[in-house]
Formats: sequence, structure tokens, C-alpha cells
Amino acid sequence: MALFTANKNAKSKKSTGLLARFNESAKLRRAEKALLKLDDRMLSDIGVSRGDVHGKVWGQF
Repeated sequence: MALFTANKNAKSKKSTGLLARFNESAKLRRAEKALLKLDDRMLSDIGVSRGDVHGKVWGQF
């Protein structure tokens, strides 16, 4: 248990590689899901159509 506590208190490095890509993808999926839960009126208020959500979140527009 002491080993876990020591590691828990140590400063963590920024994730790189596969783990970083997974975390970034998970964050983008959550953002896309949250935007798709909005109704069309709210999406138009922020200047996005329902069809544009995927591209806006994933950076294709």
C-alpha cells in the first residue's frame, strides 16, 4: 500500500502515445455526444447544424 501512496503523490507526466490518443478520442466522443443531445434550436444558437457536429468536434471543418 505504501508503494501506491508514493506513486499517487508523485507528479504525473503528460501522457504520450497510445494512452494519450485514447484519452483525446474519449474526450472528443463525450463532446460530440453532449452536442448531439442539444435540440436543433440550441445548436443553431451556437452556429452549428446537427450534420456539422461530427466535423466540428473532430476538427474536419
